Formats: sequence, C-alpha cells, structure tokens
Amino acid sequence: MKRIFHHPAPTENELKNGPKYWRSLGELAATPGFKDQLAREFPEGASSIEGVDRRHFMKIMAASFALGGVGLAGCRRPEAHIMPFGKSVEGVIPGLPLYFATAMPLRKSAIPLLAETHQGRPTKLEGNPAYAPHGGASSLLAQASVLDLYDPDRARAHTQNGTTLTVAAAKDLLVALGKEHMTNGGAGLAFLAGESSSPTRARLVKKLRKQLPQAIWAEYEPLQDEPPVAAARAAFGRAVKPMYRFGKAKRIVSIDADFLHAESGSLYYARDFAKGRKVVKRDDPMNRLYVAESAFTLTGSMADHRLRLASSHMLAFAAALANQVLGSSPLDALAQGLDFPRREEWLKACADDLRSHKGECLVVAGAHQPAAVHAIAYALNAALGNIGHTVDFVETGANEAASLAELATAIKAGSVKSLVVLGGNPVYNAPADLDWAALQKSVTNVVRHGYYVDETSHAAGTHIAATHYLESWGDARTVDGTVVPVQPMILPLFGGLTELEALALIGGETETDPYALVRATLAKLTGGDTDAAFKQFLHDGVLADSAYAIAKVDCDRGGVETLIRNAPAPESLSASNLEARFAADHKLDDGRFNNNGWLQECPDPITKITWENAILISPRLAKDLGYNPTESFIQVARMPLADSERGVEMAPVGEVTVNGRTVRGPVHIQPGLSNYTIVLPVGYGRAVTGRIGEGSGFNAFAVRSSTGPAFATGVTLRLTGDRVRLASTQEHWSMEGRDLVREANLDEVQDPSSVGLAYVEKIGLEAHSPPIYGEAGEKLPLAVKVANTPRGNSLYESPDYTGVHQWGMSIDLNTCIGCNACVVACQAENNI
Repeated sequence: MKRIFHHPAPTENELKNGPKYWRSLGELAATPGFKDQLAREFPEGASSIEGVDRRHFMKIMAASFALGGVGLAGCRRPEAHIMPFGKSVEGVIPGLPLYFATAMPLRKSAIPLLAETHQGRPTKLEGNPAYAPHGGASSLLAQASVLDLYDPDRARAHTQNGTTLTVAAAKDLLVALGKEHMTNGGAGLAFLAGESSSPTRARLVKKLRKQLPQAIWAEYEPLQDEPPVAAARAAFGRAVKPMYRFGKAKRIVSIDADFLHAESGSLYYARDFAKGRKVVKRDDPMNRLYVAESAFTLTGSMADHRLRLASSHMLAFAAALANQVLGSSPLDALAQGLDFPRREEWLKACADDLRSHKGECLVVAGAHQPAAVHAIAYALNAALGNIGHTVDFVETGANEAASLAELATAIKAGSVKSLVVLGGNPVYNAPADLDWAALQKSVTNVVRHGYYVDETSHAAGTHIAATHYLESWGDARTVDGTVVPVQPMILPLFGGLTELEALALIGGETETDPYALVRATLAKLTGGDTDAAFKQFLHDGVLADSAYAIAKVDCDRGGVETLIRNAPAPESLSASNLEARFAADHKLDDGRFNNNGWLQECPDPITKITWENAILISPRLAKDLGYNPTESFIQVARMPLADSERGVEMAPVGEVTVNGRTVRGPVHIQPGLSNYTIVLPVGYGRAVTGRIGEGSGFNAFAVRSSTGPAFATGVTLRLTGDRVRLASTQEHWSMEGRDLVREANLDEVQDPSSVGLAYVEKIGLEAHSPPIYGEAGEKLPLAVKVANTPRGNSLYESPDYTGVHQWGMSIDLNTCIGCNACVVACQAENNI
C-alpha cells in the first residue's frame, strides 16, 4: 500500500472518482489552445508534412534514401564468406532473413544483439535472448543504431590537411607514427580515447604502454554511468563495482539514481526491478521504492515515496539517512544543513523500513554523484547486511588511464607533440574551462579516428574514418562482465578502420586484422584457439562463464569517514542562486547520436519534446520568475490561428549563466523538479554535424566545468522576453475518453473479501464500450466523442457510448436520451 507524505487531503470529487490526472500544464489549466485541440484526434500536421516541415522531410528520410542508394551499393558480406549466388550461398533463401549475433558497445558496457540481415544487409536489431539478464531486450539507442550505418553524412574518406588518403596510405600513416615514437619510448605521444570494455583493446593498450612507456594514455567520457572507483577504494580498498540484485530487494532507496534508464546496466536492472512489482497471486508481496531526486526521471515516476531534492544536497541526505539507520555517527555535522518539509518524519520512516528488511533491502546512488555519496551508500548496504544478497561487488581491474585534465596539463606544458584521438568528441563536450579546442590546435600533429567529421575532426590535421560496429570485428563485456562478440554483417562501406586496427598499426603489431586480434584474445580467455570454440562464441553471441568474479569485501567505515571528512555542507538555493543539473538526453546520449533522424523524432519520455532540448524548470521557479504558464503555455493571442490549433508551445527564451558562461535556450516547465534545480539536457547544439542534427537545440556543455561535471550551484536564469516554438507530443493522440491512469492499492488486491479481480470494476476498464463499430459503418467523430466525454479522474468509469453511430445509422447526439433504441434497430436491420 502506498504511504505518501505531505499529500493534500482529497476533495469530495476525488474520494468518489479518484485523483485527477493530467497530461500537460495546458490540460491542467484548461487553456484555450488545449480546448481547441480536443476537437481533433491528431494535432494538425502530426500525420502530414504538408505545411509543416517536421524538421524537413528530406532530413528524416536522408538515411532511408542512402539505404536504397549510396549505402547499399557498397553493402557486401565479408570476403571470407562470400560465394556467388550462381552457386547458391548456403543457408540463404531470397526474401528470408538470416540472423547473426553481435553486440553494441557503449562506454564500459555492451548490449548483446541479434542482427537481422537480408541478402547480407543488416536491417533490424533485437536483443539476444542467449544473454539471460536482458531476456532478449534491447535499448532505444540500439534499435536506432542501424540507421547510423547507412547515414550519408558519416565520414566516407580518410583525409590529411584536406587531401583524401587511400586506405593503404591511412594505414601507412599510422604505422609511421608508431615507428617515429618507438625510438624515444613514446615521449611526446599522447592518446585520448573513450572508455571501453573490450578485452582485445585492453590487451593492445597494455602492450602499447609497455612499448611506449613515456606515452600518455588518457580516457574521457562526458557522461558517467558507473559509480566512481574512488568510492570502492575508500570503502573496501579495492577496485570493484556494485552489481545490484533488484529482484531480491523488498525495499529500495534511490539517491538520485535513474537506474531504470540512465545507469549502466539499466536494461538488466529494469527487468530485475519489475520482478518485485508483479503480483501473480493474491498474497504476493511488492517491493517498495523510495526515491530522492532533483530531476523527474523514469525511476522517480515508479516511486512509492518520492522526495524532490537538489542534486547538491544528496550527500547531506545520504548522511542524514545513515544517521537514522546507524545511530549517532561522524556524519551528524554533514547532515545538519539538510532541510526539506517533514524532514525527520521522512527520514525516520525510510530508515525504519530499511532496518525492518535487513538483508533484503538496497541503497543505490546515482553514478553522477560524487564518490562520498557512493561510499555512504556502500556503508549502509554493509550495515544492513545487503552485501552478498541484494548487491554483489565484482572485480573489474584497475584502470590506470590518465584523465582529460591531466592530459590538458601535459599539453599546456608543451610535452605533447603528437595526439591521437580515438572516438569521442572532446572539442564539443569537454569541460568549458579546459578550452579543449585551443589546446588541441596547439598540438603539432593531431590524428583523429572518428565516425563523423565533427567538431574535433575540424580541429585536427588528419581524420581517419571509423567503422560502424555492424561492419567491425571486435569484442566487449556486458555490465556483469560477460564477453560478447562484435561481429560484422558486411565489409566497411567506405574503407573505414576499426579502433583495434588503429592501435595495432601504431603499436607495430605483426597481425593487424581485427578478426585475428579478437580470435587471439578469445584464445587467451578460453585457454586455446580452436575453430569449434570460436564458432560457438559467434553463434551464441556470449562466452559462457566469462562474467566478472564476485569479490568478498568488508566495509572500512574509517575509509568512508576519511573520504567525506572535508565534504562541503549543502548550499541554500533560491531563485537567484540556482542549481544546474547536466543530464544525459534520453535519445541522443552525449550527442554521439545527434544525426540520427529516428532518435531526433522520438519524444523524450518525460517532457515529450522532440528535435531539441529545453531548459527545464519547476512550477515554483516559474512563478518566482514571473512566468505564468496559464497564460503563456500556449500563446493563442500571439500566434496565427493555425499554430494555436496545433497546440504548439510558445516557450519563453532564457539565459542560464554558470561560472560566468552563458547559454541560451527555450524554457519548459516540468512538474516534479526540485524547486530551484534547472535541468540542462546535453547532446544538442552541435556546431559541426550532419543535416539531421544541424540547428537542433543548444549546447549545455558550453557552460559545464571540470569542477562540476554533473551539477553546479551559483547558477542564474534570466527570461529574455523572446519566445520560440517548442515541438512536443505531450498532447498528441487523444485518449477518446479513456482514463489517463488506472490505479489500485496493494491492500485492495490482497483483500480476502475481494472475489477474483472484482476491484478492477472500479478503475474504468471500459467494459461497457462497444467492441466494434462495424465494418461498413462510420465512427462517431472523435471531435465529438473527445470533447463530450468526462476526463481525468482515475476511478471514473468510462461511458458505454450510447448513441454511437454504428452500422451506418445517423444519430443526433443533441437529442439522444440513451434509450438504446438505435442499437436495437441496427441489430434488427442487420439480422444480428
């Protein structure tokens, strides 16, 4: 049963019909624009491109045209497996697909996939059911990634100072670079790469660092989706990471962690969490989720108890919760500055619930939170007996890579003569205070290996075109460490090189073929190189029993206390002293998928905004800034009638200033945010991108500093007085009178007096609506049905639509008295 703190008393109408729910502020405020929109099923232009550019139809279809032309002209299966169709390729039947196991790597993890191919061309991706933790699931990014393969805007050639290089010349350039620095042990050479879980890359990098001991190997990711290793070192003295077992947890506390979407392993965690939500039998228990968060996330939307709290206050919240669970502790001083309504009551109820479920509860901190928050979470899990039950710690090995800041220091000192940038886009997404564009230009020789000619490529002298993972041989590890193959479906369309090839060429490897490199790695992992083992690996898409080993850990509370000893107290926030939270975009990640039309068109699951990002603010902050959403959400008076009919949001333009740097963008009111936290989604505002991503959104990275990569305080927001149109699907597709939310408490389900699923009768399942309108008849116009059907309350029972225009009969709804005579007449006329 839900226990909701600080909830207003229900009205008489809510007691009878349930709470009132709404889809948007426009619906809540009953603005003229929303009322006008009720007269149609689809907002005008949503299903037609006439008169509406939808970011230009040509942009959306660009990759599809490439699919039928430029891209497929170069599609071909790897040469080792090609046979002419005149001799009938074994296993291929024209028109029927073939499936191959592969994986999509992303940072320190990967998603196992099955690629559907038609005549050797990959067309569709689904999750690999052989990987049990995902259960055959895949992500939005994985589903859309096949479009990037056929993107006509991808890098199609290797270039040096504007001159096109052949594939052989590009390889020779990399070999020469390695030989040049072999003579001095790598002095003056630096590498900057993204994070990777590839065992083969790890093997090549380890060998490269031995050959070039004075070279700098640095790694950088603009987004953090795994807990910082510093927390594990403080709490356990080892480089381990947590693996959460949500399926075993009856009580869960999330400290600013969107583990259902934004954290590494979210596919696994979402599936596991859902197990605790299922009620199959009447007495089945349900898990309970406590969430403290600054933004409104998918995880927060699932919370039984949700607390709106600034991200910069999460350390104090974790300390206060630890005080309640553990009793008096050195964390008292850190928790003193924490303040929110009914503070003690909330913390005590949460702590009591955790203590009453020792060994079957879980405390999770967001990956973007500082190490001190994670260390406290680890200490709480240890004290509650959760380690080994609802959370395990696995050995991942130490990462000895330098940071981006350390590399920047070396460049400023003049010790870097040659820089190799492997993937990533630091000119776009590096912290603004580093001024990476100027730093990179100060290096004499910059070689960039990338999939697109982007901001970083423009600041480099040499660009090496990279391959898509669907045209690459490689390997990776999943979130739990299981090794998976990255298997190509076709040869590289434009002669690109894989990252493994680039490293092998620079390192002077005798074998640079990525297929052979991956096979050699597998031989080390399995203890022998056999055809049968490698074929089984490629067939299954997973290497059995290759997951990370579970480590036995003991929490060192002294190490935790040392880590948080100098932690700052929470800063008081207000309309003049805001907090900015830099959040990953649900669709574009850190901007690497910015040129994917499918993803740009996909609405954000929370805001429903498409094609751009917005400065998200709370209703409280909007009020303090003098922004009245009732009058401004849909500006009918300021827009042509056609625009108001489409329900276009006319968003005010705001300027956000962080540490003296300013960014400008549309402002969108998002209920559920912490009062004085503004959310800046990253991944938009690209200066150099393809035709799809061009001109979409603003660049939030431009105001992010290295001292506050995830959030910053001392932020100001000013409304400029300008307004821009903001595309949102929040009010698209009418519910036709159906309830927005249907709900029941757990005690109603478990009530012994309830017969079967009798409680369902109260929650509006439309049992009385007609099942069909008839094959030859016409529907009642949705403009009438939608506008005249009561809406919004969760216990409202949908009407039976008496008088619906069925089987071609004409009905005057204004005179209908609900006698059902028309239905009887229709049945008699049609011998029903």
